[in-house]
Amino acid sequence: MFWKLNKTLPEHSFAVVVILGFSVWIIYILDRLLDNQKTDFFITERHIFHQKNAKILWYFIGILTIICTILVFYLPTYLIIFGFVISSLTGVYLIIISKISHKNNFQHYKEPITTFVYFAGVFGTTILHNHQILSMLIGFIFLLIVFQNLLLFSLLEFKKNSNSYNLAEHFGVKKSHFIIVFISIVIVILALYLIAFSVSNYENKVLFIEIIMSMILLVISQFDNFFLTNERYRWVGDSIFLLPLLIIF
Repeated sequence: MFWKLNKTLPEHSFAVVVILGFSVWIIYILDRLLDNQKTDFFITERHIFHQKNAKILWYFIGILTIICTILVFYLPTYLIIFGFVISSLTGVYLIIISKISHKNNFQHYKEPITTFVYFAGVFGTTILHNHQILSMLIGFIFLLIVFQNLLLFSLLEFKKNSNSYNLAEHFGVKKSHFIIVFISIVIVILALYLIAFSVSNYENKVLFIEIIMSMILLVISQFDNFFLTNERYRWVGDSIFLLPLLIIF
């Protein structure tokens, strides 16, 4: 969705999208597998799944890494440099997370760091091609959505189990709820303001999708008891990232 904000799509766009998707999956799997190696970590259903299927998931990581390595040769130099910087920062983050205790205060920074890394990967290539203020603000809104998503998940994890050591535990339930609501208000106001001055139909569609994404997260936070059942919040909260499919084809 963000790649199409560029007026002209470079020929290597397919390789960029594939590497991005596989890289996100690699990081997610690694994060869970490294968590499972900690003796003091509170195991969730997601971690149990990764624990039971650890062997085949390591094979997946190897295969995906090989595919990404091959596709790197189809990327321009500036994107390789950008990817190297992001992957290095991510690598340092994963090493630190794997070494510290689950109750270390650094765990409180996991959501902000994850937000930055995910945003940098998803929107970074767009920034390199499109320097328009409107595009930058669209990216900023997405940054807020990613953080809102991660804080919401942390909040519901904490409400489900008070032993969770995350950002919501650090903020507290009341403050976390306030931040989630405040982010939605900021996103709606900013997006509607940009729509009023945008002359691009596609950019307006992107902004509208971002409003819907944030509103869904807001609804989940307001009816958290319902969405906590069978971890519905995960299915619904993560499915918002499929909404761009409505406008990219």
